[in-house]
Amino acid sequence: MSGYRVEGDADRCIAAQQCSAVAPALFGHDEYGVVVVTDQEPAEEHRESAEYAARICPAQAVRVLPG
Repeated sequence: MSGYRVEGDADRCIAAQQCSAVAPALFGHDEYGVVVVTDQEPAEEHRESAEYAARICPAQAVRVLPG
């Protein structure tokens, strides 16, 4: 178990797909381009990319929270 978790808010997502561009190991998209988190409790090695994805999301639909 990691010390953080990742969430994606499909209702806020505007399908810009920035998250999967910078963190493809953690994020994907459904058929409409809406965010899908593929690893909700990723390894520590992915924390930096998860946090970056959260920062650059134009809709603020990605969050990194304490585990």
